[in-house]
Amino acid sequence: MKRTLIQKDSSSLVEGMLERINGLSSLNHKLTEGELKELFVSKILRQFLSIQFDTGTGIIVNQRGDQSRQTDIVIYDNRIIPPFIKEQAIGVYPAESVIAVLEVKSRLGKQELLAAETSATELYNSVYDPEGFLPGYSPEYKPLCGIIGFDGNGCKELSYQEKGTIWLKENIKHLFLICITNKYCWGNVPTWSFQQADNETHEETKKFIALLLDNIRTRSEEMYHKLMDNKHRDFFSIYLRDQKTIRDYFEKKS
Repeated sequence: MKRTLIQKDSSSLVEGMLERINGLSSLNHKLTEGELKELFVSKILRQFLSIQFDTGTGIIVNQRGDQSRQTDIVIYDNRIIPPFIKEQAIGVYPAESVIAVLEVKSRLGKQELLAAETSATELYNSVYDPEGFLPGYSPEYKPLCGIIGFDGNGCKELSYQEKGTIWLKENIKHLFLICITNKYCWGNVPTWSFQQADNETHEETKKFIALLLDNIRTRSEEMYHKLMDNKHRDFFSIYLRDQKTIRDYFEKKS
């Protein structure tokens, strides 16, 4: 089948991103290198996201004030609640509006992969604990969690479809997307599927982007209608105002 214009162009976009990332290898400052990689990934995602969405990096908070770890990439829906604190790409994001979170790794090995699963578990159990929200305000959907790396092997089982499926079912409960560019991509939608790398078309990285974008759209619509459809919501009062009734409620719950 002949490749379409859009298929060719998307491959070129990914190729350009990977070339820029490879060019950072001579940087001596690893923190700057990591931040630039996050920005490059965010930039390519924003090219495909519709206007209601945006990306940033920073902290996710709930109504009680619980905070997540520093998050590499946050994808949020401005229709629900915009970030209350944001300068340039760095912000503090209300939990209700966050659709997806991504970790970006220069090297993704087994240790980093399991650590990302632990981080996703902690995010779900802390910031998205129903006790951190007023009654009727607790999000029914938690963010989609993914990780992308530019070197490493994840773990040896993930290079093979059958072995990888078994390993993921035993070890990964909350991550739904795992990609190592030029190696492979795994997506759990709704069961784990495998895409081996194609160095000409970068199919593994395009699968990561496409699955993320498709599921962001679906998840955001589900979240929006659950939270906002024909309902008045006092999100700004809850987050912005120092209301004694709200403080008393969470103090009693703690």
